[in-house]
Amino acid sequence: MLLQKIFTYDIEVKIANFISKYIFDIKTFFIIFAINLLIYGQKIVFLSMPADDYMRIFGDDNTQLLITNSARWSQALMNDYIFTNELQIMPYLHGIIGIFSFSLMGIMSVKFLGMEKRFEVIIASLLISATPMFAHNLFFSTNITTWITLSFGVIGIILLHKQSILAKALAFVFIVISIGNYQTIVQIAATIILFRLMISIFDAGSTRKIWLLFLDACLKMLFVLVAYISSNHINELFLNYHHWEPVHRLAKATSNTDLSLFLDRLGSLYSFSIRFDRFDIQFYKLYYLLVLLTMLGVFVKIAFKKQKKLVRLWSLVWISMLFAMLPMIINLPMIMGLDIPPRAHFTIGWALAGLFVVGMMTLKGLFKSLSIVVSLLIIILSSYYISLFFDAGIRQTQRDIHRAEAIVERIRSHKNYTAEPIGFHIVGGRTFNVPGWNLKFEQPFSTHWAKYKIFQYFTSLKFHQIHHGELADMEKYIVQNGEKVYPYPGKNSVIVHNNNAVVFLNTGDIN
Repeated sequence: MLLQKIFTYDIEVKIANFISKYIFDIKTFFIIFAINLLIYGQKIVFLSMPADDYMRIFGDDNTQLLITNSARWSQALMNDYIFTNELQIMPYLHGIIGIFSFSLMGIMSVKFLGMEKRFEVIIASLLISATPMFAHNLFFSTNITTWITLSFGVIGIILLHKQSILAKALAFVFIVISIGNYQTIVQIAATIILFRLMISIFDAGSTRKIWLLFLDACLKMLFVLVAYISSNHINELFLNYHHWEPVHRLAKATSNTDLSLFLDRLGSLYSFSIRFDRFDIQFYKLYYLLVLLTMLGVFVKIAFKKQKKLVRLWSLVWISMLFAMLPMIINLPMIMGLDIPPRAHFTIGWALAGLFVVGMMTLKGLFKSLSIVVSLLIIILSSYYISLFFDAGIRQTQRDIHRAEAIVERIRSHKNYTAEPIGFHIVGGRTFNVPGWNLKFEQPFSTHWAKYKIFQYFTSLKFHQIHHGELADMEKYIVQNGEKVYPYPGKNSVIVHNNNAVVFLNTGDIN
């Protein structure tokens, strides 16, 4: 029987049946994908690169960094065996795959929460996918594994709600792999489960049913927690195998496990603000307005619902608790003492989409229209943010590469220059922000791990990094020469001597 199924399996027929069954959703998805291509288009048309991309552009190994710093064993494996060497950074293709993944996660999440009308599905999906947070993430061309495994995680969350044991087993595998790449999927899972519970409570006809729904949501969160613990255990196995120690973020997260410390941090979960580069006041006003509209719809719907007073009271209590939990879920890493950069804060998109879905189910008339307008304004504002962000990032990349080429020309035009290859050393680091760009650690000249890579991959300079003895000889030459050294592009900021070149980005030590 099994062999018969194998030999008679027709993939063309299966695809045709799938398209026929889901043609409405497929068309809706490609509308969302097309809109996101327009919103994020600068990323795939123009070159933009943060410092990490300069470091890994031709597959530089960062396996140890991922495992010891961020518990990202899954990303490390994918970088080592799938997206490796030249495949690790392909800005055009990776940009399209990233935008495709964001769009897919958006529509899957919204449809899972029960939204059906195409216009509303598109708005809710764009609230997830077209956000400043995803723009900050998409700026990294080497984040290809993150976008793909986040999609795995969302699929896993949906499979988790199916009755099949096989579906739940696949859900566990997908979520573990996703957590091993980007732990933010835990917050996304919690947000989806929270809104799924909130929507289910509206239809609950008794207090017992509400309790059962709450218990079911807790079991699903326990499932995600077990997946999180399993992922961390896998990362520990890699640490032990290689005899590595946790550093930076991972060390900070595992060093302070005192319960009182967690309780002290709870307050910060409700006071943290996302560090937008621009439009922060406008974003927060629109966010709060959408929250208030949704809460109004929920409370009015419960107040006028034809149910027993006790059921309505319990529904109100539970939904109020769920609203109160939302900031805690969005800012969850802070309870471990970790900071949340904008690129890791995209759970806010799922929160906004969940609020919009609930609002469409509870609001009527003018207030429903107002919720749609507010959501559209959020998407429009996000689109402007994304456009300005990539515009500044593209100009920053162009200027950094031009600056590296200019330094090479300064070396070659120096009176002491003879031939290449030469010894090369860069003293210190410095930011060279173009107008509109404020991200210090996403510039190659401000980081120790990328400032040599830009010369290696984007200029024709043939060099090796000079050793301490050669550097001491250069320092002696500068002192004997007696002229003051200024930071690049100032006077004497590029010095060549004995077939060695030194560039001074910071002159604090030498002067």
